Amino acid sequence: MMREVLHITAWYPNALIPHETPFIERHVRALDPFVHSTVWHLDVRQHDRWRLQRSGPEADRTLLLRAPIKYWRIIEWVATLLILWTWFTRDRSRAVDLINFHIAYPNCTHIRLLRRVMRRPFVITEHYSAYRIGFNATTKGADRIRRIFHHGVPVIVVSRSLQGDIIRFAGAPHPRFHVVDNSVDTAIFSPRPDHAPETGRFFAIAGWRTPKRPELLLDALASLRAEGLDARLRMAGDGPKMPAMRERIAALGLGEHVELLGQLDEQAVAEEMRRAHALVHASDHETYSAVCAEALCCGTPVLASRVGGIPEFVSDEIGVLVHENTVEAWSAAWRHAWQPLLAMDRVLIARTMAARAGADVVGRRYHQALLASMRQQEPAA
Repeated sequence: MMREVLHITAWYPNALIPHETPFIERHVRALDPFVHSTVWHLDVRQHDRWRLQRSGPEADRTLLLRAPIKYWRIIEWVATLLILWTWFTRDRSRAVDLINFHIAYPNCTHIRLLRRVMRRPFVITEHYSAYRIGFNATTKGADRIRRIFHHGVPVIVVSRSLQGDIIRFAGAPHPRFHVVDNSVDTAIFSPRPDHAPETGRFFAIAGWRTPKRPELLLDALASLRAEGLDARLRMAGDGPKMPAMRERIAALGLGEHVELLGQLDEQAVAEEMRRAHALVHASDHETYSAVCAEALCCGTPVLASRVGGIPEFVSDEIGVLVHENTVEAWSAAWRHAWQPLLAMDRVLIARTMAARAGADVVGRRYHQALLASMRQQEPAA
């Protein structure tokens, strides 16, 4: 029987970054009908000065250490010691049946030690795209990350694409994998009969940093307008690519046709999606793409790069995939998809995606994956 799950996560919405990785919080919330969850947000990151954040708006316990530590080996040990200290000082009035680590590195670098001390079944839920590029780590550093997956701890991933990335990166022996989609709150991201799409109004949202490709969207938009199509683009989110995006908008003469909306809350994002001709999403890689799933749950078709986990849920009935991340390919796909995107059945789109990524569906699948993971292992001796 599994009643109590302890989630230890390196990424979570917090006072320093309120919008950080909401998809992990949604995974945890999806489990609410099945188990009681406790969340510890424990994270050590490189920074130019020391800073310790001991409280957060969402997690039950928060310890975020920012430190001028140069060597990753030291960060790995500090993260391990932070977990052990939190474990020994925990509230023991509630039993812990399973420990679920969200994001393996650096918190799970010394997973053998953690299992020996904590003596509970472990599972890792992974979202990180860095496995595809090997973390850009040195040989020894990468080897320490690889070994996380060589100790028989089951791994839950959000896509088969991410599973393949981890297998290629870590090598044998492989852990047992379970694939569970990201969770979408369909109470927010759902169709509204009074929100009709507006022809030519396209929407994009992202944390504008690598691997996102906003310049492809802007260049393709300029190409469409040069051909006489009344395409407009509304872009939400923030990130380090914003200055370059503003410069490109000005250089292309798109100031009247592109609106930068900044950070939006979920209700405003859903409204933008419902009113859009389509969501456009250009990226060099996605482990899943929560924003594509959210748009589809609103009934909004997507025009997206054919990368990572996106093709696992975007079919021809609910969207269009661009096979190459070039301006020419994006311009052609956008132009050819103009009418087909408008003609798609938005009720069918929403129903199809909700049946896969709705919080109730994901919660059941996630719960079953956690149960299977617990049964696959005995508490560490």
